[in-house]
Amino acid sequence: MSKEAIQKEIDRLRDEKNHMWNTMLVSLGGSLTLILNVGNLLQFSMGNVLKFILSIVGFFLSYIFLKGYFNKDDEIKRLINKLEKEIQ
Repeated sequence: MSKEAIQKEIDRLRDEKNHMWNTMLVSLGGSLTLILNVGNLLQFSMGNVLKFILSIVGFFLSYIFLKGYFNKDDEIKRLINKLEKEIQ
């Protein structure tokens, strides 16, 4: 790979990493809002059950996006090391 191609790949991965971080924060924030607004969990209502289920799904998605964020970070580090070796 040429130096320019590696730099473009790093830029692309950095952008994807930022998108994953932002999506994770929005998902986590929404989940926290839903779980805090559930109210009394002992009262059975479809609204409370739906909020609880959606908040659990949101926490799960936040975890997936966080793992993706760190995977992109590892890939960026690998490409930076490759770029440094190519420069030397």
